[in-house]
Amino acid sequence: MKFCLFVIIVFLHISNSWAIDTKANQAVVVDYNTNEILFEKNSNQKIPPASMTKIMTVYAAFDRINNTNLSIEDTCTVSAKAYRMGGSRTFLEIDDQVTINTLLRGIIIQSGNDASVALAECLSGTEDDFASLMNAYAEKLKMNNTNFTNSSGWPADDHYSTVLDLAILSNSLIRDFTDLYTYFSEKEFTYNDIKQPNRNRLLSNVNGADGLKTGYVKESGWGIAGSAIRDERRITVVINGTNSSRSRLNESSNLLNWAFKQTTEKILAHKDQIIKNVDVWLGSKPTVNLVVEKDIISILSFDQLKLIKSTIHYEKPISAPIKAGEKIGSLTINISGKPPMIVPLVADKNVNSINPIMRIFAAIKYLVFGTSLDEI
Repeated sequence: MKFCLFVIIVFLHISNSWAIDTKANQAVVVDYNTNEILFEKNSNQKIPPASMTKIMTVYAAFDRINNTNLSIEDTCTVSAKAYRMGGSRTFLEIDDQVTINTLLRGIIIQSGNDASVALAECLSGTEDDFASLMNAYAEKLKMNNTNFTNSSGWPADDHYSTVLDLAILSNSLIRDFTDLYTYFSEKEFTYNDIKQPNRNRLLSNVNGADGLKTGYVKESGWGIAGSAIRDERRITVVINGTNSSRSRLNESSNLLNWAFKQTTEKILAHKDQIIKNVDVWLGSKPTVNLVVEKDIISILSFDQLKLIKSTIHYEKPISAPIKAGEKIGSLTINISGKPPMIVPLVADKNVNSINPIMRIFAAIKYLVFGTSLDEI
């Protein structure tokens, strides 16, 4: 008997790509729930991550706190190396006994390079060894275009990342350390009688913003990894290469607000939803339903919501026996500006083979009339 590939056009639409741009040299906007990239510009271009490096420094510390007996009230001794660090500082003093809690606030809120080195040395003995740990975490998180040589983001040869990798890191930190992530929303911190505001101005200017970290080096300009949550939907943006702190704020704010206002989370198909009822060849039941195994969710713009193209693929006729949950087809969803979504389609029930005598009659009927035993 002859089998053929059967393709059905389910619904046909046309859509436009995202109507957004940015003055930043590198940018990426990611939907936290689905991990979909909503916008990107040079997102895999290697850049000096500057103080956005400190997100990984904090990630390593959070992991140690959650999974060892390390406490935020444990103390660290400030070394001469940490004390001498330039750039943004917490204003630690040599031989100060400083808690992990204080160092974390110094890193996250004040962007203290001295606090970063002090924490790195406290946890790993040397900053070089801590950088090796950072790279191990980067590999685990699949930050494929990243290499760290220090804990602070101080400019150095072979110290680089990308805005996409920093977005992966940011979302991983939020997901893995939900309770500790609240450090990033604190707006000011005082140490050594010196009060400093959080350099992340998104916290005061964007609804729902609760993190993460700014960065600046002369070589690549001003950058920020920012995240905001509204109505249980979180958007994360990472940009770099703006020409001022004001531009950094404006560009990151624009991208976050655009993502919330112009895109929406849409369930394209629900778990166990029947996509197609198809004929079964030589089965105890004449048909079987093709269903999806889980909710299919995508983030779409207003234009994309109007027009989507989708096709079903399966071999016709489908031969018994069939097991419930067995993959017997696929649904391809094409959305402009996105890679095709290929969704497995499975059988919703068991279908046994008919007995040998009935198989002979069914085969004769198919050859003579072109229909199966149960078709009229």
